[in-house]
This record gives sequence, structure tokens and C-alpha cells, in this order.
Amino acid sequence: MEKILTVVIPTYNIEKYLRECLDSFVLPKWGQELEVLIIDDGSTDHCGEIAEEYERKMPETFRVIHKENGGHGSTINRGIQEACGKYFKVVDGDDYVDKKAFVNLLQCLKKTDSDLVATNYYWLADGTKKVKSEIRHPFDKVIYGRKYQFSEIGSDAYFKMHAVTFRTQLLKQYMPKIDEHCYYVDMEFILFPIPYVETVTCLDEYVYRYRIGLPTQSMNLKGMQKHEQNFDRVLERLLAYYDQKKAEKIPQCYLTYMESILARMVSSRFKIFLSYPICKREREKMVQFDRKLKRQHPDVYARVTNKAVWMLRYSSYRLYPAAKKVFDISERWKNRWMY
Repeated sequence: MEKILTVVIPTYNIEKYLRECLDSFVLPKWGQELEVLIIDDGSTDHCGEIAEEYERKMPETFRVIHKENGGHGSTINRGIQEACGKYFKVVDGDDYVDKKAFVNLLQCLKKTDSDLVATNYYWLADGTKKVKSEIRHPFDKVIYGRKYQFSEIGSDAYFKMHAVTFRTQLLKQYMPKIDEHCYYVDMEFILFPIPYVETVTCLDEYVYRYRIGLPTQSMNLKGMQKHEQNFDRVLERLLAYYDQKKAEKIPQCYLTYMESILARMVSSRFKIFLSYPICKREREKMVQFDRKLKRQHPDVYARVTNKAVWMLRYSSYRLYPAAKKVFDISERWKNRWMY
């Protein structure tokens, strides 16, 4: 029987959460049509043993691949290489899916041939188990379940890692190899395939539960400071990819979408700058970064809408202390719901 979907589970030293993740894919009625690849990225805890337990119980669904540690990107690269399903999705081993919503996704994938199927997701606070929708209406003005041309909705949509399910053959044929031993490669995964996505279907389903509040996460402020060189590496690669596609004269709808995503990354880069205490060195780094962006990528520069960045630019960086204060207040309010 043809596999409808391959789910890749990047797994590295998350034994505390792995069973909850794998249990969410125990769906006997779909066992023959679902492929779950547990990519054990050199774990030193009991992740490998837990994964093998699920493979023994449901070999028609679960398959374990043990490999040397290569980082998140390496698990996705291996997953694309091994995938047999018609569609491809990544679910991190410390996250999970809602079974009912996931089954609705499978039913859609069985009938559609869209290049990208997009769903919604909840943030899940690790300590309190509270959930929150990061983006309540990510697909404005669409009819759910309908197939659209990318040009019809691309300018109004924002497809994040937890939301996307790609047609596998598209990834196998066009996907550049994702950076390995590097953080923030989810941005490569969601952006590299976009110029080849012709059709999109959106579902009104909260499929993914994205766990936040973990001390090891790269997206918390300390993690972003620690891995800022990785962030710069990914941003530079994606800007170069955008330049390449622009030189190839791909349709403007794809360039506009890529500019919007890259502008969000630029705002995140400013977030890293503003996470540090106010100092002359960080101010100079921001100025140089922004000047380079304006000179080399003016269309991306123009699409940045973040308020703190606007304050900095409008005041020629004289409002740096005020922007820092706005950022600090924003961060405190953003995370209050978790507690």
C-alpha cells in the first residue's frame, strides 16, 4: 500500500518527551499508509531504545534510523533521502500532533495533489501545558480545502515549519541540502522549496503542538545570543538564494514571499542585537548590518515592518535606548501567558 505521508522525527537526547511524540502517531487504522522515520541523531540517552520499542510494536509505521550527530538539518536531509510517502512533514521529537487534526490532514493528503498543504499549530508551554495560537488567522481570505495557485495566496500567507507539509517528490527533486551542525535551519526548510511550489491547499486544523519554554531551545533569548553566528550563517545563505532566484527571473509572487520571510528574519536579527545590554559596540553592529542590508538587498530592507526597527531607522539610531526598552517590555508581555 502506498504511504500517504512520511513524518520525520528529529531525535536527540529528548527521552523525556519522545513517548508523547510517538504515541501521537499510533493510529492503527492508518498504520499501512503512514511512515514515521525516527532519526536518532547520535543520542546518548535512551532515545534510541524508546524508538526501537515503537518500531517493534508497529513496524508497518515506525522505522528507526541511527546516525552520527549532525544537527537538525542532517536529520531532515536524511529523512528526505529515505522518505517513501507521497507527502513529507517534520515533527520534532519533543513536540507532538493532535490525533484528530492529524487524521483530518491525512484524509486531505489522500485526496489532494497540491505541492504544499498548510495547517495551523499551537504553542505549548512546557511547564504549565497551556496552549496558545501564535497566528490565529495565518491564511486570510482562503476557502479551506480548496487548491490555489501559489500566486493567488502567496503574498498574504506565512508558512512556518510547524505548518507545512510538502509533496515529497518536490523536495527530492529541488531541495538544496540543508546546513548541518547549525541552528535555525528550519528557515532553510521552509524557504528553499517555495520557488517550486505551484499549488497550495490550506486546512483549518491545529495539527502541531510546538513545545516552548525549554532551556535548550535556540529561539529563547539566551539561545539566540549563544547561536547568533549560526543565525547569521543561515540568513546569509538565504539572502544568497534569494539573489540567485531573482537573477533567474522567477515570478514576482515568489520573490515577494521570500522578501517577506527574509524581512522577518532581519527583525529577528535585530531582536538578538536588542537582547544585549545597551552598548556602543552593539549599536555599531546594528548600524553596519542595516546599512549592508539596504545596500545589497533594498527590497528586503523595505519590507521590514518591526516597530523597534522602524524607531531605530527613523531616528538614525538615536532612539536606540527607547527601542531597547520597547523590546524588553514586548518580550515580558509576550511570555506572560505561559505562567
